[in-house]
Amino acid sequence: MDILFTESQPFESFTAFHWWPLIIVAVIGIAVILISRKYFSVSEQWNTLFWLSTIPALTALMGMIMPCIEGDFNIQEDLPLHICRFVALAAPFVIYKKNKFWMGIFYFWILAGTLNANITPDVEYNFPHWTYFSYWLEHSFLVILPLYYVLVLRVNIVIKDLKNAFWMANAFLIMTLIVNWLIGSNYMYSRQKPPVASLLDVLGPWPIYLITGQLLAGVLFFIVYLPFFFKKVPHGTDHN
Repeated sequence: MDILFTESQPFESFTAFHWWPLIIVAVIGIAVILISRKYFSVSEQWNTLFWLSTIPALTALMGMIMPCIEGDFNIQEDLPLHICRFVALAAPFVIYKKNKFWMGIFYFWILAGTLNANITPDVEYNFPHWTYFSYWLEHSFLVILPLYYVLVLRVNIVIKDLKNAFWMANAFLIMTLIVNWLIGSNYMYSRQKPPVASLLDVLGPWPIYLITGQLLAGVLFFIVYLPFFFKKVPHGTDHN
Protein backbone atom coordinates (compact mmCIF):
# COMPACT_ATOMS: atom_id res chain seq x y z
CA MET A 1 0.00 0.00 0.00
CA ASP A 2 2.88 2.38 0.65
CA ILE A 3 3.56 2.58 -3.07
CA LEU A 4 0.18 4.30 -3.58
CA PHE A 5 1.31 7.15 -1.34
CA THR A 6 4.83 7.48 -2.73
CA GLU A 7 5.12 10.72 -4.66
CA SER A 8 6.30 9.55 -8.07
CA GLN A 9 7.26 11.69 -11.03
CA PRO A 10 4.81 14.44 -12.02
CA PHE A 11 2.31 13.27 -14.61
CA GLU A 12 3.00 14.26 -18.21
CA SER A 13 0.26 14.36 -20.82
CA PHE A 14 0.49 12.55 -24.16
CA THR A 15 2.81 9.85 -22.89
CA ALA A 16 2.21 6.12 -22.47
CA PHE A 17 0.87 6.75 -18.96
CA HIS A 18 -1.76 9.00 -20.56
CA TRP A 19 -2.80 6.76 -23.43
CA TRP A 20 -2.85 3.36 -21.71
CA PRO A 21 -5.68 4.07 -19.26
CA LEU A 22 -7.73 5.55 -22.10
CA ILE A 23 -7.13 2.51 -24.30
CA ILE A 24 -7.88 0.02 -21.51
CA VAL A 25 -11.10 1.72 -20.44
CA ALA A 26 -12.19 2.21 -24.06
CA VAL A 27 -11.81 -1.53 -24.69
CA ILE A 28 -13.77 -2.30 -21.52
CA GLY A 29 -16.50 0.18 -22.47
CA ILE A 30 -16.88 -1.12 -26.02
CA ALA A 31 -17.00 -4.73 -24.80
CA VAL A 32 -19.61 -4.00 -22.12
CA ILE A 33 -21.78 -2.05 -24.56
CA LEU A 34 -21.64 -4.74 -27.25
CA ILE A 35 -22.28 -7.60 -24.81
CA SER A 36 -25.13 -5.75 -23.11
CA ARG A 37 -26.84 -4.91 -26.41
CA LYS A 38 -26.68 -8.51 -27.61
CA TYR A 39 -27.20 -10.66 -24.55
CA PHE A 40 -28.78 -8.72 -21.68
CA SER A 41 -32.41 -8.07 -20.88
CA VAL A 42 -33.52 -4.50 -20.20
CA SER A 43 -33.38 -5.01 -16.44
CA GLU A 44 -29.90 -6.51 -16.75
CA GLN A 45 -28.83 -3.55 -18.88
CA TRP A 46 -29.98 -1.10 -16.20
CA ASN A 47 -28.22 -3.13 -13.52
CA THR A 48 -25.02 -3.14 -15.56
CA LEU A 49 -25.21 0.63 -16.01
CA PHE A 50 -25.72 1.10 -12.28
CA TRP A 51 -22.68 -1.01 -11.37
CA LEU A 52 -20.61 0.78 -14.00
CA SER A 53 -21.59 4.09 -12.38
CA THR A 54 -20.27 2.95 -9.01
CA ILE A 55 -16.71 2.85 -10.37
CA PRO A 56 -16.32 6.62 -10.85
CA ALA A 57 -18.38 7.21 -7.70
CA LEU A 58 -16.09 5.09 -5.54
CA THR A 59 -12.98 6.66 -7.02
CA ALA A 60 -14.43 10.14 -6.40
CA LEU A 61 -14.88 9.12 -2.78
CA MET A 62 -11.33 7.82 -2.89
CA GLY A 63 -10.24 11.30 -3.91
CA MET A 64 -11.61 12.63 -0.62
CA ILE A 65 -10.75 9.72 1.68
CA MET A 66 -7.12 9.27 0.68
CA PRO A 67 -6.14 12.85 1.60
CA CYS A 68 -7.72 12.22 5.00
CA ILE A 69 -5.55 9.11 5.39
CA GLU A 70 -2.51 11.13 4.38
CA GLY A 71 -3.55 13.85 6.82
CA ASP A 72 -3.67 16.65 4.28
CA PHE A 73 -7.36 16.96 3.38
CA ASN A 74 -7.91 20.48 2.08
CA ILE A 75 -11.36 22.03 1.66
CA GLN A 76 -9.90 24.23 -1.06
CA GLU A 77 -9.12 21.20 -3.25
CA ASP A 78 -10.83 18.04 -2.03
CA LEU A 79 -14.55 18.85 -1.88
CA PRO A 80 -16.82 17.42 -4.62
CA LEU A 81 -17.23 20.81 -6.29
CA HIS A 82 -15.48 20.16 -9.56
CA ILE A 83 -18.27 19.18 -11.91
CA CYS A 84 -16.72 15.79 -12.81
CA ARG A 85 -16.51 14.74 -9.17
CA PHE A 86 -20.07 15.92 -8.55
CA VAL A 87 -21.34 13.94 -11.54
CA ALA A 88 -19.37 10.87 -10.47
CA LEU A 89 -20.93 10.90 -7.00
CA ALA A 90 -24.45 11.66 -8.26
CA ALA A 91 -24.49 9.19 -11.17
CA PRO A 92 -25.40 6.02 -9.21
CA PHE A 93 -28.39 7.77 -7.61
CA VAL A 94 -29.52 9.23 -10.94
CA ILE A 95 -29.26 5.86 -12.67
CA TYR A 96 -30.84 3.92 -9.79
CA LYS A 97 -33.84 6.28 -9.96
CA LYS A 98 -33.76 6.23 -13.77
CA ASN A 99 -33.97 10.00 -13.60
CA LYS A 100 -34.14 11.00 -17.27
CA PHE A 101 -33.92 14.73 -16.47
CA TRP A 102 -30.44 14.40 -14.97
CA MET A 103 -29.39 11.70 -17.43
CA GLY A 104 -30.06 14.21 -20.19
CA ILE A 105 -27.94 16.82 -18.40
CA PHE A 106 -25.14 14.37 -17.64
CA TYR A 107 -25.00 13.39 -21.32
CA PHE A 108 -23.83 16.90 -22.20
CA TRP A 109 -21.73 17.55 -19.11
CA ILE A 110 -19.79 14.31 -19.56
CA LEU A 111 -19.32 14.21 -23.33
CA ALA A 112 -18.56 17.94 -23.64
CA GLY A 113 -16.69 18.37 -20.36
CA THR A 114 -15.37 15.16 -18.84
CA LEU A 115 -14.25 13.88 -22.25
CA ASN A 116 -12.05 16.96 -22.54
CA ALA A 117 -10.66 16.20 -19.07
CA ASN A 118 -9.45 12.89 -20.50
CA ILE A 119 -7.68 14.67 -23.37
CA THR A 120 -6.10 17.40 -21.22
CA PRO A 121 -5.84 15.72 -17.79
CA ASP A 122 -5.04 17.57 -14.59
CA VAL A 123 -3.20 14.77 -12.75
CA GLU A 124 -0.62 15.58 -10.08
CA TYR A 125 1.48 12.41 -9.93
CA ASN A 126 2.29 9.64 -12.36
CA PHE A 127 1.69 5.88 -11.96
CA PRO A 128 1.52 4.28 -9.38
CA HIS A 129 0.44 7.10 -7.06
CA TRP A 130 -3.18 6.86 -5.90
CA THR A 131 -4.09 10.18 -7.57
CA TYR A 132 -3.23 8.60 -10.92
CA PHE A 133 -5.67 5.71 -10.42
CA SER A 134 -8.31 7.97 -8.90
CA TYR A 135 -8.25 10.40 -11.80
CA TRP A 136 -8.44 7.86 -14.60
CA LEU A 137 -10.98 5.54 -13.01
CA GLU A 138 -13.23 8.50 -12.33
CA HIS A 139 -12.94 10.44 -15.57
CA SER A 140 -12.57 7.66 -18.12
CA PHE A 141 -15.36 5.47 -16.74
CA LEU A 142 -17.68 8.48 -16.58
CA VAL A 143 -17.50 8.75 -20.38
CA ILE A 144 -18.85 5.21 -20.74
CA LEU A 145 -22.08 6.01 -18.88
CA PRO A 146 -23.88 8.32 -21.37
CA LEU A 147 -22.62 6.25 -24.29
CA TYR A 148 -24.08 3.18 -22.62
CA TYR A 149 -27.51 4.63 -21.95
CA VAL A 150 -27.96 6.08 -25.44
CA LEU A 151 -26.53 3.06 -27.30
CA VAL A 152 -27.85 0.25 -25.11
CA LEU A 153 -30.89 1.61 -23.30
CA ARG A 154 -31.88 3.85 -26.23
CA VAL A 155 -32.39 6.91 -24.04
CA ASN A 156 -33.17 9.74 -26.43
CA ILE A 157 -31.59 13.17 -26.01
CA VAL A 158 -33.70 16.18 -27.02
CA ILE A 159 -33.04 19.90 -27.37
CA LYS A 160 -34.58 20.55 -23.95
CA ASP A 161 -31.81 18.43 -22.41
CA LEU A 162 -29.24 20.70 -24.05
CA LYS A 163 -30.92 23.79 -22.59
CA ASN A 164 -31.19 22.17 -19.16
CA ALA A 165 -27.50 21.19 -19.28
CA PHE A 166 -26.47 24.72 -20.22
CA TRP A 167 -28.44 26.51 -17.51
CA MET A 168 -27.66 23.99 -14.81
CA ALA A 169 -23.96 24.26 -15.65
CA ASN A 170 -24.25 28.01 -15.16
CA ALA A 171 -26.03 27.51 -11.85
CA PHE A 172 -23.23 25.16 -10.76
CA LEU A 173 -20.65 27.73 -11.87
CA ILE A 174 -22.31 30.50 -9.87
CA MET A 175 -22.45 28.28 -6.80
CA THR A 176 -18.74 27.46 -7.09
CA LEU A 177 -17.89 31.14 -7.64
CA ILE A 178 -19.53 31.90 -4.30
CA VAL A 179 -17.75 29.00 -2.58
CA ASN A 180 -14.43 29.98 -4.15
CA TRP A 181 -14.84 33.55 -2.91
CA LEU A 182 -15.67 32.34 0.60
CA ILE A 183 -12.86 29.80 1.06
CA GLY A 184 -10.25 30.88 -1.50
CA SER A 185 -10.57 27.76 -3.66
CA ASN A 186 -10.63 27.35 -7.44
CA TYR A 187 -13.39 24.82 -8.08
CA MET A 188 -14.58 24.76 -11.70
CA TYR A 189 -11.43 26.81 -12.42
CA SER A 190 -13.55 29.93 -12.06
CA ARG A 191 -10.80 31.97 -10.36
CA GLN A 192 -7.91 30.91 -12.56
CA LYS A 193 -7.14 28.43 -15.32
CA PRO A 194 -5.98 24.88 -14.53
CA PRO A 195 -2.21 24.35 -14.27
CA VAL A 196 -2.22 22.21 -17.42
CA ALA A 197 -3.00 23.01 -21.04
CA SER A 198 -6.73 23.10 -21.74
CA LEU A 199 -9.33 24.69 -24.00
CA LEU A 200 -9.49 27.61 -21.57
CA ASP A 201 -6.08 28.71 -22.81
CA VAL A 202 -7.61 30.01 -26.04
CA LEU A 203 -10.51 31.80 -24.36
CA GLY A 204 -8.67 34.79 -22.96
CA PRO A 205 -7.57 35.80 -19.46
CA TRP A 206 -9.70 35.77 -16.31
CA PRO A 207 -12.53 36.78 -16.13
CA ILE A 208 -12.94 36.90 -19.91
CA TYR A 209 -12.78 33.11 -20.23
CA LEU A 210 -15.82 32.79 -17.97
CA ILE A 211 -17.80 34.64 -20.64
CA THR A 212 -16.21 33.19 -23.77
CA GLY A 213 -16.52 29.79 -22.12
CA GLN A 214 -20.29 30.13 -22.46
CA LEU A 215 -19.93 30.18 -26.23
CA LEU A 216 -17.55 27.22 -26.18
CA ALA A 217 -19.94 25.24 -23.97
CA GLY A 218 -22.80 25.98 -26.35
CA VAL A 219 -20.77 24.82 -29.36
CA LEU A 220 -19.58 21.64 -27.64
CA PHE A 221 -23.08 20.86 -26.39
CA PHE A 222 -24.48 21.24 -29.90
CA ILE A 223 -21.73 19.02 -31.35
CA VAL A 224 -22.58 16.15 -29.00
CA TYR A 225 -26.29 16.74 -29.73
CA LEU A 226 -25.77 16.36 -33.51
CA PRO A 227 -26.45 12.57 -33.63
CA PHE A 228 -29.92 13.27 -32.25
CA PHE A 229 -30.39 16.40 -34.35
CA PHE A 230 -29.90 14.54 -37.64
CA LYS A 231 -31.48 11.25 -36.76
CA LYS A 232 -33.84 10.27 -34.04
CA VAL A 233 -32.63 7.21 -32.14
CA PRO A 234 -34.75 4.19 -33.16
CA HIS A 235 -37.26 3.31 -30.45
CA GLY A 236 -35.81 6.13 -28.36
CA THR A 237 -37.41 7.20 -25.12
CA ASP A 238 -38.35 10.87 -25.40
CA HIS A 239 -38.31 11.85 -21.75
CA ASN A 240 -39.32 15.50 -22.00
